[in-house]
Amino acid sequence: MQRAAHAYLSTQIHTTSKGELLIMLYDAAIKFMKQAKIKIEERDYAAKGILISKAIEVISELTSSLNKEKGGELAENLSQLYLFCNTQLLQANLKMDTKKLDDVIKIIDGIASAYREIIPTVEAQAAVPLESAATPSSGSVNINRSFADTRGVTMQSAQPMPAPNALRLKKAANAYGNV
Repeated sequence: MQRAAHAYLSTQIHTTSKGELLIMLYDAAIKFMKQAKIKIEERDYAAKGILISKAIEVISELTSSLNKEKGGELAENLSQLYLFCNTQLLQANLKMDTKKLDDVIKIIDGIASAYREIIPTVEAQAAVPLESAATPSSGSVNINRSFADTRGVTMQSAQPMPAPNALRLKKAANAYGNV
């Protein structure tokens, strides 16, 4: 039975996009922390420790997967936030503090929610290369071109400036090396 479950999980991981894997990691960390809260209430301290350790491992994996070259300041900020979360989890483990677990759950859930919104857009952009953008006469719109072509967006001094959403999506995607 375990072999079948392991094979299924392995197949799921290998056939899932980077963005979906990122969401799976966030969800796993949240699940482990919620289970740890239950174990604290049940006074099952061994299980609580194992679950918090698993959450720390997931958050450490998120940290190590950051691309600090492409992600720049956002990747650095996420790295610091993950370090804070792991520190809080260690304290929660030592002090049996469900409040600290709740705080970390709230942080990780907030980040996960943001990525849930941007990942489908980033992956849609990556699926359609800019060179194959539809012509205006075809009646279809290339999502990639609408985000990347910023010539029509200008400041009063007539300097080209990317649309805010495109810039935000690019920074978020770069934090993990183009999710």
